[in-house]
Amino acid sequence: MSKEELIVVKQLPIIEENLKKISEQIDKKVELANSLACTEDTVKDVKNARAEMTKQFKELESQRKDVKEKVTKPYDDFEEVYKKYISDKFKEADKVLKEKIDAVEDELKNQKKEEVKNFFNEYAESMNIDFVTYEQANINITLSVSMKSLKEQAISFIDKVVDDIKLINSQQYVDEMMIEYKKDLNVSKAITDVNNRHVELERVKQEKESKKEQELTDETMLNKIDECLKAPKVEKVEEMLELTFKVRGTREKLKSLKQFLENGGYDYE
Repeated sequence: MSKEELIVVKQLPIIEENLKKISEQIDKKVELANSLACTEDTVKDVKNARAEMTKQFKELESQRKDVKEKVTKPYDDFEEVYKKYISDKFKEADKVLKEKIDAVEDELKNQKKEEVKNFFNEYAESMNIDFVTYEQANINITLSVSMKSLKEQAISFIDKVVDDIKLINSQQYVDEMMIEYKKDLNVSKAITDVNNRHVELERVKQEKESKKEQELTDETMLNKIDECLKAPKVEKVEEMLELTFKVRGTREKLKSLKQFLENGGYDYE
């Protein structure tokens, strides 16, 4: 049975239409309506013209929708039957076959994945790399890609990790950089972050030392001031000396000398 005989349209929809003729009439009505001057005296006539055009348009719209329904209903009925007896069955069969195919292909990809994963782990071990996982390599397993290509991806990933470690070992803060590197395997970020951290730590250390020195200086000065304030005042006592001599003079001069000695606080005999 040929495909022409499977689905046959026995009679095409026949629609009689005089739209072109009606269109000419509408053009005349529109032209007339647009030419009307809308004033207080003529507004009623303009409203009537608009209402007549609206009425005719609604009638034509109603006929159009009726024609559409009559034309589309037979097709909708046909489509429902077609869906029930044809398309649903094909779709269901296609779904079942796809599930079977996917199951087989998934199994093949899983086998490929296991082989590549084992190779990845063995190669990593041979290069003394024990902190990376197969998943971190993001190797895309497809049926079309060759095993050789997949293993080359694994080798490339491990070799890059080895090179990154060599670079880190040439830096100053190896242990810290390795800790950072193991987080996301980003060697440039690990080196930059650790170096920046130590620059900041050194800055903080210098600030603390400078502050401590200043505090010591201030404390020393305060202690000296405090000692000075607390120290008792000691009056300087001059050494007492004795001088013996004889004085000769008039009575008045000797009286003046005696008065000078008494007023000066001298101890004399």
